[in-house]
Amino acid sequence: MRVVVVGAGFAGLLAACRIAVAGHEVLVLEARDRVGGRVWSQELVPGDPRTTIERGAEFVLDGYDVMRGVLTEFGLELADTTMSYYEREPRGGQVTTHQDVARCAAAVAAAAADVAPGTSLADLVRADLVSGPDSPPAALAAYVSRVEVTNGVGADVLAAASADDVTAGFERRPCWRVAGGNQRLAYGLADRLAGRLGAAVRLRSPVRSIQQDHDGVRVLTGNDAVTGDAVIVAVPMAVLRRLHFFPPWPAGSRAAWARAGLAHNAKLHVPLTGPAAATAVQSVPDRFWTWTATDATGEVQPVLHAFGGTEAGLAALAVTGGPAYWASRVAALRPELALDLDLDLAIVTTWNDDPWAGESYSAHTVNVADGDDDLIAAPAGRVHIAGEHTAGSWAGLMEGALRSGVRAADEVLATA
Repeated sequence: MRVVVVGAGFAGLLAACRIAVAGHEVLVLEARDRVGGRVWSQELVPGDPRTTIERGAEFVLDGYDVMRGVLTEFGLELADTTMSYYEREPRGGQVTTHQDVARCAAAVAAAAADVAPGTSLADLVRADLVSGPDSPPAALAAYVSRVEVTNGVGADVLAAASADDVTAGFERRPCWRVAGGNQRLAYGLADRLAGRLGAAVRLRSPVRSIQQDHDGVRVLTGNDAVTGDAVIVAVPMAVLRRLHFFPPWPAGSRAAWARAGLAHNAKLHVPLTGPAAATAVQSVPDRFWTWTATDATGEVQPVLHAFGGTEAGLAALAVTGGPAYWASRVAALRPELALDLDLDLAIVTTWNDDPWAGESYSAHTVNVADGDDDLIAAPAGRVHIAGEHTAGSWAGLMEGALRSGVRAADEVLATA
């Protein structure tokens, strides 16, 4: 059997490896000039590995069992960040504490469990279902700000059910990154494919159309066409919607694709000129959070990291104009840090304007209907779908991408 995989992110690469290990021929087509997709590691200061940053997906959290297993296969290790993804000091709004926000989050999650599907987080808050001593206004404002940033959409369209997703914890727990950069896992998978498994990974090969009939599949790129017995499409949802399928994709699944939410997020990285502790601080009014973290050396990196979200939030931070304004807001938020405000090396990364992403990740909005998770991931004939957006409760995460690759590969192998 010959399988074509569209997309060399975590989902596509792991699916390709599993199929190649099973003894089948695999060709991976990737539009970019690199592997990894929305996992992208880079040295902020060229030549200084202590400044390795994640321009895309960053944190390895509890429950990342598939990712841990694959990392072990490649001899890659995790580095403790010392700060906790789950615990952030709120600043900039009315005075509150992380503990107050955590109690508020628990109250919101409890209330969200009892509301009708399609209820937004904003509706939940406006209905006073979370008012009381556990939800003072300052804590509630900080909570809403944080959840909007995490999900990349505003509370008016964010489903109330997102209050209980995989990333919703507020209790301090450890988190990690891959030592040397998360993209090392993508490199390992690609090297295994091209080396021991003898599969081809073809870069700069954007796919524009996928055709199938009783004889097989035909995948058209900008330059040529390749054929196979099956295809796995592992591209972001925003890109998936633009692909041409013949015969047309089933209407029910395509409608679910259209209902899927697209998150808007950006990251900022600024060098530090002095020492710092490992900390996490949230800007409540400006819709971003910041952190300083340790790497594999056990020392805090000389880098300030920041993550912002929602279309309105990113517009207010002027991310399309570069790092200057956002860095000035970081400096006001974190006066205890020695930021390199010359900004010669500062980087802003956006994904919604990237032609091969179109989104930072998927978001659970009020438009999503019951059963959409299954419809989004459902294959049609010889064409199978992978990617974080197909991973149900793990959507939006590296673990979700990897789990989707395993699932799609198993679907294809079951037809062999």
